[in-house]
Amino acid sequence: MNDNIWMAVVNPNAGGGKVASEWPLLSNKLKDRGVGFEEAFTTHRYHAVELVFYALKRGFRKFISVGGDGTLHEIVNGLFYQKDVPVEEITLAVLPAGSANDWSRMFCMPEDYDKAIDTIKECRTVLQDVGRMEYTQAGVRNTRYMVNIAGVGLDANICHYCNIAKNKGRAGKRAYVKAAFRALVGRRSVMAKVVVDGKSFFTGKMFSVGFGIGKYSGGGMMQVPDAVADDGLINLMVARKVSKLKFIAMFPRLFKGTIYKVKEVSHKVVRKVCVITRKPDRVEIDGEVVGTTPLTLEVVPSALRVVVGRDYRSCSRI
Repeated sequence: MNDNIWMAVVNPNAGGGKVASEWPLLSNKLKDRGVGFEEAFTTHRYHAVELVFYALKRGFRKFISVGGDGTLHEIVNGLFYQKDVPVEEITLAVLPAGSANDWSRMFCMPEDYDKAIDTIKECRTVLQDVGRMEYTQAGVRNTRYMVNIAGVGLDANICHYCNIAKNKGRAGKRAYVKAAFRALVGRRSVMAKVVVDGKSFFTGKMFSVGFGIGKYSGGGMMQVPDAVADDGLINLMVARKVSKLKFIAMFPRLFKGTIYKVKEVSHKVVRKVCVITRKPDRVEIDGEVVGTTPLTLEVVPSALRVVVGRDYRSCSRI
C-alpha cells in the first residue's frame, strides 16, 4: 500500500491550459519539498474518475487534485462511486491551478504554489460534508456528489455558458460575468416547488436556486454566504421571480456576500432539499451542468478528509 505517496491527478487543460505549461515547475517544487508522489494526466472528461479507481486498486490512499473545481469534482465522485476502499481511509488535497479555485478559497488554501505545497506537506486536515444529489438525465435518475456549490435555473445556465467559454480557452472573472449576462438574457422564471426536510419551503415562480456546502462559486461569488463546509448542513438560497434590471442591480451583492438582503431572496439551513419544476430546468453541481430537475439533495456529514490551509477555522476535529 502506498501510504506515504500521493497520487497527483493532473488536468493539463485546467486554467485555460495553464496547468500543461506549469506542471513541470510544480512537480519540481513538490520534489524539492520532499513530497512523494506519482502523477496521472487526464485526457478527457470524467477521466479523473477512472484514474481514481485505478490508483485505489494500486494502493494509493492520498490524492492531490492539480487543476480547478471541475477536476476536484471528478476526483471526489470517483472516490464515492468506488466501493472497494472506505472513503474515510482517503485524504484529498488540492493544488489550486484552475480559473476559479472556489473550493480552495473556502478552505484557505494559498494561491501561491510554494505555500500551497507547504500546506499539502503539513497535511492539516478536516472532515468536510458532502452533498449527495439525485437528478434527471435523459429521463434516467442519476446520482452525483457535491463538495462545494450546486444550483438550478439561472445559476446552472451561467455554468452552461461558462463551460462553453472554457472550451474556447476563455476563463476567469471576466468570462464569468459575460456568461452571467448571456444567461440572464435567456432566463425565464419557472413554476417550482422547494421542499426542505419534508416541509414545503417555497412554491411559485423561481428565478434561481443555490445549494452550498461551500460558500464560493464563479471566482468569489457568494450565493450562500453563511455556508460552513463541515457543520453537517446544506445552505439553501431561493431567488423568486425578479426583473432583469433588478437582477443586474443586485448582481454585485453576490460578490459582497449581501444577497440575503434582497427581498426576493429566501434562505434556510437544511439537511435535505427537493426541487420540482413544472418543466425540466438545468442543474449544475460544482460548476458542471449534469442534467435537469426534479432533484433531491441531502448532506452526508463529515464524509471526506481534506487538507486545509492554516487559516481555516473548522467545526470538525482535525
